[in-house]
Amino acid sequence: MSAALKLALGSLLIGGVVLGLKALAWWMTGSVALLSDALESTVNLATAFAALVAIRVAQRPADAGHPFGHHKAEFFSAVLEGVMIIVAALFILREAWAGFMAPRVIDAPLEGLLVNGVATAINAVWAFVLIRQGRRLRSPALVADGRHLWADVFTSVGVAVGVLLAVLTGWWVLDPAMAALVAVNILWSG
Repeated sequence: MSAALKLALGSLLIGGVVLGLKALAWWMTGSVALLSDALESTVNLATAFAALVAIRVAQRPADAGHPFGHHKAEFFSAVLEGVMIIVAALFILREAWAGFMAPRVIDAPLEGLLVNGVATAINAVWAFVLIRQGRRLRSPALVADGRHLWADVFTSVGVAVGVLLAVLTGWWVLDPAMAALVAVNILWSG
């Protein structure tokens, strides 16, 4: 198994762990912003799967129908990732709107933020690995996956700040406001 394929499989594993942690953080708190962060992690998992498939296809040898090989499959994966990011942002905007219409108190905010922080740290380390190794292996799919995870790291930090501000000020509308900002950031990166 090639190094690129191992990294793509690692992304699936890491993505599943991070999604589980972020979903737990949302479940603990009921925060719309943390839900938006978890929803984006579902995209991370889906794009990791797309990258895995693209890398497998790209590694096939040239044939009669593809005399120069299948390496462009990785570029398709990068485009698919952009589309999926936009879809996730639209779902998050829908949840943010519902949160604006009915803001609510966040349950167990510090515990939820701690769990989400662990997930964010895992994403940060893995993003660094993917970008570095993706460049070394000349894999556009791995580099795109890593960049997407970096965007998720910044988003998660912003979510944490927003949730913390909502808790400290009692302005519960900050929670869905942060979710909406997450969606806008995701749309921009997509």
